[in-house]
Formats: sequence, structure tokens, C-alpha cells
Amino acid sequence: MPTVEIVRFPGSDEFVADNLVFKDCLSKLVKSEGCISTYYGIQTEDNRSAYLFVIWETYDHHMKFTKHESYPAAIASLKRAQAGPLDVQHVNFDEDAALAMDAPVTEIVTLVPKLGVDEEARDIMTKLKDKLNAHGSCHCATMGESRENKGTFFMLLGWDSVQAHYDVVNNGVFPEMIKGLYAVNQVELKHAKLIKYNE
Repeated sequence: MPTVEIVRFPGSDEFVADNLVFKDCLSKLVKSEGCISTYYGIQTEDNRSAYLFVIWETYDHHMKFTKHESYPAAIASLKRAQAGPLDVQHVNFDEDAALAMDAPVTEIVTLVPKLGVDEEARDIMTKLKDKLNAHGSCHCATMGESRENKGTFFMLLGWDSVQAHYDVVNNGVFPEMIKGLYAVNQVELKHAKLIKYNE
């Protein structure tokens, strides 16, 4: 599977007013060798936090871009969208993450297993992911571990709406499964309406 670069940061006033304020950065990314696609968006919960997802053929392609002559200009463009530091992580997801990003709403979940329950936590994540993928309302559920922070996991899930997500997880087997997920993980759950950047 490709490597997905996940960039999270507090959005600037410029970014909140116009999510394409860092268009030059996006343009340089999509033209770079090994970049499959790029998505950007703003968190629905606070209408401020920003997301940038870059799908690379490999992690090495990302590293090659950081050494390219266009990289400093891309970073300068990105700074216009920032009101604080970047959190950058790379994940190899177990399903095609683009299917979750292409959905009208993407659920972005960060999970850190609690001390001593790593195996149990991973097992619950996997079972929940598989159950959601079998459910017709979820476009795609995929998970993977951060390259930078071993023991930190990301799940991306595609939904028709935020409400559609909650309608599913509040019924059937899901409430008990999610209760189990929270029992063994520190969980951060957010949503964003991601846009695929095209020139």
C-alpha cells in the first residue's frame, strides 16, 4: 500500500477564509515525483483545525520531495495556512485510504493503546474496522500505525455525513464494540470534509 502523509495544524485566519490559501504548496506536491494525490480540508468540529493528506507511492518519494528545489517554496506557501506548528506523520494503511478521503465526510481517529493492552487494543481496532467495512453505510474503514510515533494508530473512515456516522455506531453491535475500544485506547475522533486537489 502507498504511504499516506498526514499533516495537521491549527489553521490561520487566511486559511479559514480560503482553504486554498496554500494552493502553491498543493500545486508543487501534485507535480512531484511519486505523489499519487493530495487532499485538504478543515475540521468540522471546530471549523479551524486544518488537514493535509498526501498519498505517496513510497515514503522515499516523500523524502525525495523534501530535498527538491521546490520544497522551500512549498513550505513557505503552507505557512500562510498555519497558525501554529505542524504535526506530520506517515502511515501505511491496510486498505485504500483514498476511498475514505473521497467520501463526503472523513472520520479521522487517532488511537494510542493504554499501557499493557497493546495486543487487545489492536484486536478491537481490527474487529471494529472489519465490521464497519461489512456495513453498507461506511464507504471505507482503514487503519495503520504511525511511522514517526510507534504505538500511535490512525483510522480513516468515509461517511455520507457526520450524522450517518453516528447513526451507524449508535446501533446494533457497535456501541459495545466502541465502548471496548475506548476502554483500552486513548481516542481522539474528528471529522473533515476533504477536497481532492486538482490543477
